[in-house]
Parts: sequence; C-alpha cells; structure tokens
Amino acid sequence: MSREDMVKDVIALTERTAPDLEVKVTADLSFDEMGMDSLTRIDLLAAVEKAYGLEVPDDKIGDLIRITDVVDFLTASKAGV
Repeated sequence: MSREDMVKDVIALTERTAPDLEVKVTADLSFDEMGMDSLTRIDLLAAVEKAYGLEVPDDKIGDLIRITDVVDFLTASKAGV
C-alpha cells in the first residue's frame, strides 16, 4: 500500500471514528485542531491497530498527534524500523 493510500485510509478511519467533527479532516491537522477528544483519539488508534494488525506502544501514543504521524508510524512498523 502506498503512503498516499495509507493517508486516505487513515482519514477514512478518522471520519468513521469521529463522524461529528466540524472540520474537514486533512492529514496535516492535529487531532486537537480537528476537535477530537482524547477518548476518541484512543478509539481511532484502536481502529488503526485493528485495520493494520499492529499495536501502538503506549509510549508512542503521545507522539501521534496528526494523521501524518500515524502514517509515519505505520510505514516504520511495516518496514520493521
């Protein structure tokens, strides 16, 4: 899967997880800028884990503040970095 496809996929997961967001979801907005609370963010990361068959370590959760951060994590995880 290309990076662009991953970005689109994580945007779609974000929109499904938080359908009531009042802004257009883009890869560069922070989850806070989208109006996402911390519980919804955890729900999103759980959906990402399930979709990609990966586990986000607890110490990485705080670093994932944008969709681009999530995609970077997925790319590094898939590459075994």
